[in-house]
Amino acid sequence: MPSPAAVRRQQFRDNLFEGAESRTWDRKTNNGFTTIPRLLPYVTCLIRMLAEKNDPSSVYIDLWARAFDEGVASITDESVAAFSSGYTGSRAVRTWRERMKVLAELGFIEPKAAGNRQFAHVLVVDPLKHICKLRRTDPEKVPEAFWTAFLARAQEIGAKLQLTEEPAVDLDEFFA
Repeated sequence: MPSPAAVRRQQFRDNLFEGAESRTWDRKTNNGFTTIPRLLPYVTCLIRMLAEKNDPSSVYIDLWARAFDEGVASITDESVAAFSSGYTGSRAVRTWRERMKVLAELGFIEPKAAGNRQFAHVLVVDPLKHICKLRRTDPEKVPEAFWTAFLARAQEIGAKLQLTEEPAVDLDEFFA
């Protein structure tokens, strides 16, 4: 049974877009979905800012699409992962590996090797916790303009952030 808020959103959609139900993705009736944080656009924005010239954000999005709710993505074919991240041609896998290294260096993933595969299994760490930790430990890495926008969006969607070493807090309570 959908929540009252979900029913209101569905009615709003149907009033604006006639027959929209048949044109939208429904994770409850389709296979092939994953859970992503609503702050993912902000996460990829910060990744692009921190990576400077070698933007790994498409690789990061692909890892989210591969990971199950336990946060692990297993890479059995690097060329397929490279292609789904947007890299083609003779340097696709090399470029993908370079971007994976950037994500690991930035702390957004933790790779594990298996055999000859350096990135056989990848833990996609909680990006909200990681960004808060970056802000606490190295504020220069998380620019003030980004941080302000990130906090505002987090509060808007009700995300709980770990702003201190203490457990995550509800921002409405934090700023009350």
